[in-house]
Amino acid sequence: MNTNKEHILKLRELIFNTLSPLINKDYCLLDIPDHVNIGDQLIAGGEFAFLQRIPHKMLYTSNDRLCQMEKIPVGSVILFHGGGNFGDLWRGFQEFRLDVIKRFPHNRIIILPQTVHYKDPEMLKQDAAEFSKHPDLTICVRDSRSFELMKEHFVHNKIFMLPDMAFNLDFDQYISMKDTGKALLLERVDQEIGKGFNPIEFANKVRNGKQIEIRDWPSIKKGTIEGKVKGALHRANGVLSKALINVPVIKEQIDHRYGFMSEDLAHDYAIKGINYINEYDVIYTTRLHGFILSVLLNKEVYMIDNSYGKNSTFFNAWMKDFEKVHLIQ
Repeated sequence: MNTNKEHILKLRELIFNTLSPLINKDYCLLDIPDHVNIGDQLIAGGEFAFLQRIPHKMLYTSNDRLCQMEKIPVGSVILFHGGGNFGDLWRGFQEFRLDVIKRFPHNRIIILPQTVHYKDPEMLKQDAAEFSKHPDLTICVRDSRSFELMKEHFVHNKIFMLPDMAFNLDFDQYISMKDTGKALLLERVDQEIGKGFNPIEFANKVRNGKQIEIRDWPSIKKGTIEGKVKGALHRANGVLSKALINVPVIKEQIDHRYGFMSEDLAHDYAIKGINYINEYDVIYTTRLHGFILSVLLNKEVYMIDNSYGKNSTFFNAWMKDFEKVHLIQ
């Protein structure tokens, strides 16, 4: 049993009680992640779990690259996958949202919980102006900093602050009480890593007699032969799927979420993440979903902030009453 079960259920019900009245008819879910980041797959899994409780049907779902706009029914509710890519840091996803928003002015649109970050104030103004043109657009954010930013600039849209959708996942059956004698420093290696963070120095400082392994998600193998092969296959899958998506007979074999390589990534990557985290007793993590998954698995977990405060603002918004959780700033 998870010692934080009561707190997790409160977050889950807050999400349901806020969003379920807004999803008042059949819907489409867009921007499904088809990449190797376990964190995004946990969010997607939480979204699917949440939507199973909604008394309406999913009419269409796709990733950002294979989406066919004509398959989105007029009048349906359009949902966008949540995460941490709202702004100008991961611009391709934002451009996709902007395109859909412009094309569907008469559909209700809901962006599931996001962290918002802009480096360029002019781009923030441009996005706010475009989003404000839509008459029925709700934007959900995961932290108070994002909330205040959106309330200030996206003044014509409805703004809600909600927890991450991954809290809709129930992993109680996977909780392990086995003592491994090991700790993990889960270190992200992309542009969100905090400046000046030295993983080796940090590991030596907090070792406390335990063996500490410094690794990213097991699905991310940048710079390795395996990683390069997987990356090449992923790119080829995307290119071929997009090129052949309208070809008779072949198009029936293409999943608009994952292309030809159709598989349940949300489930498969969740299991990879669970098995990975359960190898350790204590988790130190620079990844937000390394933290959330550790909470769902009842681990002792320490969260290290990222480059623009995503982790700390999320922690301060939702995690202060949880047991066995800590913030390192």
